[in-house]
Amino acid sequence: MAYETEEQQVEAIKQFWKENGTSIILGAVIGFGALFGWNYYQDHKESQSAKASMVYSEVLSLSDTADATALANKVNGLKTDHAASSYASLAVLTLAEQLVNDNKFAEAAEQLKWVVDQSNDTFESIAQLRLARVQLQLEQFSDAVATVEAIDEQAYQANALLVKAEALLAQGETEQAKSVLIEARDAGEGAVNPLLQMRLSQLGIDK
Repeated sequence: MAYETEEQQVEAIKQFWKENGTSIILGAVIGFGALFGWNYYQDHKESQSAKASMVYSEVLSLSDTADATALANKVNGLKTDHAASSYASLAVLTLAEQLVNDNKFAEAAEQLKWVVDQSNDTFESIAQLRLARVQLQLEQFSDAVATVEAIDEQAYQANALLVKAEALLAQGETEQAKSVLIEARDAGEGAVNPLLQMRLSQLGIDK
């Protein structure tokens, strides 16, 4: 709209502000609040990640010592304070490896189940594979089969099938195990796996 005088333009602005000023101010407050909230969230996220990284470094240092209690305490702290972070999953995998080395398979299984339950795309499959191997040690053969059958990533299929075959052999399911070993060989696409080669040879599978 055109205004004949500057006074008319000023009055029009005043009227517009009287009618819409509250909405404009509220919108600005919300906008600045959202921006502040996003920046705070980003800063908090980076801070938490830095803290988790520092604790994970301490976990790695402790994994080279004989202080199993201190290692477990550090890992449990990460699980409590930074459960969703990759550092927590990495730390738990480190602890589980130490427990396996100490022949504490039941405890290792519990730690690996925790990683699986986090549904972290980066670590879920490796945790499932390690869990299945631990379940073999615990003679939980049906559980081991179920665990590897839940692995989706193609990169882990050959090893997953080998674990499945081991569980089937332990249950006396030799013919089914043979079929699974052939699947494992095919999934490996020519990669050499000494255990797989030994099992194929033992069971007379040449092609």
